[in-house]
This record gives sequence, C-alpha cells and structure tokens, in this order.
Amino acid sequence: MGVQKSEVVIASPVPAAKLFKGICLDIDTLLPQVLPGAIKGAEILEGDGGAGTVKLVTLGDAFTFSYSIIDGDILLGYIDSITTEFTFTPTADGGCTAKSVSTFNTKGDAVVPEENINFANEQNGIIFKAIEAYLIAN
Repeated sequence: MGVQKSEVVIASPVPAAKLFKGICLDIDTLLPQVLPGAIKGAEILEGDGGAGTVKLVTLGDAFTFSYSIIDGDILLGYIDSITTEFTFTPTADGGCTAKSVSTFNTKGDAVVPEENINFANEQNGIIFKAIEAYLIAN
C-alpha cells in the first residue's frame, strides 16, 4: 500500500473552539445551511454525538465522509481510504490557525495525481470558507 500526504494551513479570525465545533462536530447540520445541496444525509453510526461518536456524512457527488473517506467515487478505484486530521491552534488575536493533513492510502503502488490532491484541497477550502463565513456572521 502506498501513502501520500497533503497539508493545508489556513489562518482564521474565528476562535479555535468555535471553528472546531463548526467543522468537526456540526458539519452535518451546517453544510446544508452554508452550501445547500452539498450534503445528502447524515447518520450517527456509533455514539451519542459527543467525543468518540462515529458519523457517516454523505456529501453530494456520491462520496462518503466521516473524517476518513472509506467508500465512494472519490476513491477513484485506486485509493483504499483518505484520512484527514484537523488541528485548530488559537492565535493571540482571538482567531486560530487551522491545519488539515490528509493521508491518501493507495492500493498497491498507485500514486494519486497531484491535480487530484490539489482539487481535493480546493474543495475542502470552499467548505472551510463557507463554514467560517457562517460562524463569523452568527
């Protein structure tokens, strides 16, 4: 199995705890508000919504997201899974720095083309900015 990583760091005026809640805990309820049509459904697979809960969030364009992408068209037939780890670090100005590290676990010696990784980062950036704008306004 091959492994590729991609890291994105974004500065945000939103406090770390609020951004973490919006992106990691409430994404299934916020996405329909900030990007209508971006989410098809969500269900809790395990847990009560708190720490350790496993959610299955089905986004538009036929792929599945639950902090690890384990199924769907986005895997392109040669990726076993994509795992994304988010870190939100408070900054002195009251905002935070958000870091996203995505790990692409490929089948055999397959390599994810750079343009696919860049596209995924761009799409994640659109979602991030939409949620950030919502959190700033609310």
